[in-house]
Amino acid sequence: MNSTTSRTNFPNEWDKNNEGAKELYDMCYEYVENPKDLEDMSGTSPFFIIFGFVIFIYIITVNIWLLCYYKSYIFNRQCVKYYLCMIFGTLVLFIDAYILEIYYGSYPCFVHHFFTSIGYPTYFFSIGFIIIKYYKYYYKSQIAYFNSFLKYSEDNQNNIMEKKFIFKKLYTNINSKQVLNTLVIINIFSIIYSIIIYFVDPWIKEYGFCSLKTAYLPQVLEFVVFMFLFLPLALIEALKFDDKFKMKKIIILLVILNIIYGFGFFSGSQLNKFNCSKLIQYIPPGFFVILSCFTSTNLLSETMLKDIIHLNNRNKILKATYEGMIEMLKDKVLFREFGEFCRNENCVENIIFVQEYWRYKKLFNKNEKICDQSDISSIILRNNEQSILKSNRESLTTKSSRELSVSKTFADTSTRKCSSELSGSFNKNESTPVQVLRRESTISKSSFDLKTNLMTRLTRTNSIAGASSVISSIFLNDKNESKTYLSVIKKQAKDFYESFIGINAIYEINIQNCITKKIKEKLIILSDDENYDMTTEEKIESYSFLFDKAYEEVTNNMYFNSYSNYCHQKLKTKNKKIINK
Repeated sequence: MNSTTSRTNFPNEWDKNNEGAKELYDMCYEYVENPKDLEDMSGTSPFFIIFGFVIFIYIITVNIWLLCYYKSYIFNRQCVKYYLCMIFGTLVLFIDAYILEIYYGSYPCFVHHFFTSIGYPTYFFSIGFIIIKYYKYYYKSQIAYFNSFLKYSEDNQNNIMEKKFIFKKLYTNINSKQVLNTLVIINIFSIIYSIIIYFVDPWIKEYGFCSLKTAYLPQVLEFVVFMFLFLPLALIEALKFDDKFKMKKIIILLVILNIIYGFGFFSGSQLNKFNCSKLIQYIPPGFFVILSCFTSTNLLSETMLKDIIHLNNRNKILKATYEGMIEMLKDKVLFREFGEFCRNENCVENIIFVQEYWRYKKLFNKNEKICDQSDISSIILRNNEQSILKSNRESLTTKSSRELSVSKTFADTSTRKCSSELSGSFNKNESTPVQVLRRESTISKSSFDLKTNLMTRLTRTNSIAGASSVISSIFLNDKNESKTYLSVIKKQAKDFYESFIGINAIYEINIQNCITKKIKEKLIILSDDENYDMTTEEKIESYSFLFDKAYEEVTNNMYFNSYSNYCHQKLKTKNKKIINK
């Protein structure tokens, strides 16, 4: 109907003074035969109402269930606050889209503008940084693995560190606190903008027939940046990771589906022929918003929930002991194999933390020599190896290959160890993790990274005896040497903190914020040279216990998560071999 003489009448149920209603009429009158068709377009089908209600129940159920495990290590490692923001953004956008489509002819446009102004940034930011968080842990875990296990391997040239990552600065320079503060600021400005625009733009004061206008420019920009800039870049980034990244397929699916939903929402909002057809009753633009909320809940929240429940069920029947894990970490061959497993779990930083903690604790062991002749010899030897590496990489590659072959030869040792532990039970007479931790805090391992802090002085000596005198001179018992000893400990503690706990730590571990805060505060007090309230001996003693709580939490998390999975995998492999025989 293109002629004005046969133009369809304006529907009686629509407000003729409503600018949105008049705009919709002008856009659609030529596609309909009578006013009833126009009225039907502003309504929704029972299919959409039932579909939306079922999805809403699903989203609420999954997220409430997930929040019941807010203390879970897996949940906290991925940042609970990001998930809380995603849940909030999901509910705001879902409720707004669902009610808007059902009551399209009477829904207040200010409410729609207000909900989208806080819902879009919260939803997009949280999903974006949940993805970045997964990338970050994978990236840092791989860095830790290559730095610790493949120092002298030629494979290092082709590893993950050689690749150019789009979001590398976000992995190394941005923390969750900065992200959340930025999100809060954006939401504050969005709320202020929404209130101001209500008094400026008459379209926002209307009831019903809400449509995209210039007042929605911030929301449109956020939508375009997330859907058509961030998500494609996130997809490219994911494809750079190898298949050891367990969330790779899930994130790729999440990104692709959301891009499809974005195109569906955008085209559905702009195509007149689609908006003026009966299909709009079944698949309105809000339908794609609901699909996006469902997909994010299914692939992020439900996946997290399944992992937590699965791990908790495993731990109920876990019979491997905490002591067994500690002994395994002290064994060089088993430590390497467990490191390979942790690489797949994206948690290599935890076992490196434990090793370095033991070395740090050795500094405070007064009953043992800080470094014996063989230790010094090995330090000098390693220093020589680094020089050889620059001039003759082939010989080191050969050496690395021999080491790898030795590791494979003894790989089954860990299977026997885990299997023997699993066949036993964790009875009342066995030590609990806390009891073992108390013993561990009194047992020293080896000095914290002596090769880094004493190498310069060691390399100036031409003999083991000379090196011994250098180290011995540091730890004499008079007051002057005690201060020197304290300065060494102070440096080691600072390096340890910056490597594992501080902001942008290269081997960032996941521990409670209260523990991090206490360590930081204590470190500031102990580092104050003008603090005369504590003697040198008291400062040394305080340094010795500085990281004990962090160690306790890391080893407990490792025992109930990585080590649990490791032992179950070993037992599963052993059972398969028995069946195959």
